[in-house]
Amino acid sequence: MEYDEMFTVLSMCFAPVERDEWKQLADGPLWSDFLDAARRGLQDDDALDGPASPMARARTRCPLQEFLSAGEVKALFAPPTYDEKRLFAARHFTGGLPESAVPVESLYTAWSNGSLPSPFSKAEGMYQGDSARYLRDLVERMGMQVPPEFAACPDHLALELDLVAVLLRSGMREAAVQFVLERFSWLTAYRMRLLELADDARFYIGLVDVLVGVRERLALTADVRERAERDRLHACI
Repeated sequence: MEYDEMFTVLSMCFAPVERDEWKQLADGPLWSDFLDAARRGLQDDDALDGPASPMARARTRCPLQEFLSAGEVKALFAPPTYDEKRLFAARHFTGGLPESAVPVESLYTAWSNGSLPSPFSKAEGMYQGDSARYLRDLVERMGMQVPPEFAACPDHLALELDLVAVLLRSGMREAAVQFVLERFSWLTAYRMRLLELADDARFYIGLVDVLVGVRERLALTADVRERAERDRLHACI
């Protein structure tokens, strides 16, 4: 599985899907391929590069236990059934409920001073923040439309993940990397919210930790390349 497909799978995990679609993903070889892609993304210096060479695929890699807790790994190796996924979403991916943990970036980031007049400047925990406006504009600039189910929250994690997949499929790897680095910093706060839930959320926490780990790997690689370029320029002076 290539990285664009990995992000598509991640998007499906946080989005409403049909029963047959989820069963085909969770019960078949696609899920094993997804876990392998996640493992590569957590370890490759050139994460999100693709397609992976046969040599890269065959390379010995650390197990997911090196990056995730034992409980998270166990949950990822046994994805929820369709009914379990739907029930969890009804309890936690629906706004306005006591146990809501809706994966929408605006809910975990503050609006900027210029977003709305006082008293909403620097507001937190509200929809339609800076990220929502940014994502809506980005989708339109890419010649697409926000799906109706995300009209009120274009910065939903499922849509953000799908956009990464689109960028990668379009050969825009650098744009995809920049998007991940800029947009996914809120996932740390979202992870804390998942930890507060009474229900077992280890499956979703594990997915978030994969994303956080991939982002950290990309940031580290970017720093190394930046330092190497500075050293090269310094040597030429």
